[in-house]
This record gives sequence, structure tokens and C-alpha cells, in this order.
Amino acid sequence: MAERPVSQQTLREQFTNAEQLTKELVDHLEHHLLPKIHDLKKLVQMELKGEAVVEDITMRNHASHVLESARFAGEVSDKMTTYFTSINQAVARIISPQ
Repeated sequence: MAERPVSQQTLREQFTNAEQLTKELVDHLEHHLLPKIHDLKKLVQMELKGEAVVEDITMRNHASHVLESARFAGEVSDKMTTYFTSINQAVARIISPQ
């Protein structure tokens, strides 16, 4: 079932969904993006120090995984921004109705 547009959700639903997205982003950053960045950094350092020869394809694959993970984090962040903007507008209407 498709989720209703943010503007059609109740304020409570918006807060709940924003919270879920926040948890999803934190989990993704901690368990996916940061470890991938760390792995790529270790590969680069090994190559620079001459400890190992890292094939170009290995470096490209690791960089590709980092970029894909960063793209996903950006998408979640964009969704969060949509929710936060909508929440801000709804609260503003409540506080100072016209």
C-alpha cells in the first residue's frame, strides 16, 4: 500500500514517520555507510604505505559501494526534510492562525 503524501498525513503521522526515517538514517550511517568508508580508507592507506597492491577494480568497487550507500542516505535525508518542513508549517499554522 502506498503511503499518503506528507501533506495529507496528520501531524501525528508526520512525527511518527519522521522519527522512523531518523532511526533508519542513523542505523544506515552507523552500520552501512561509515563501515564502507572505513574499509575504503584502509585500502587506500595500505596502497599508499606500500603494504599491499590494491587492484583498480577493487578500489572502484569499494568506492562504488560508498557512493551507493551515500546516495541512499541522501534520499532518506531528503524525505526527512520534506517531513520536517511540513511539520514546521503545520505547527506555525497552529501557533499563529490567520
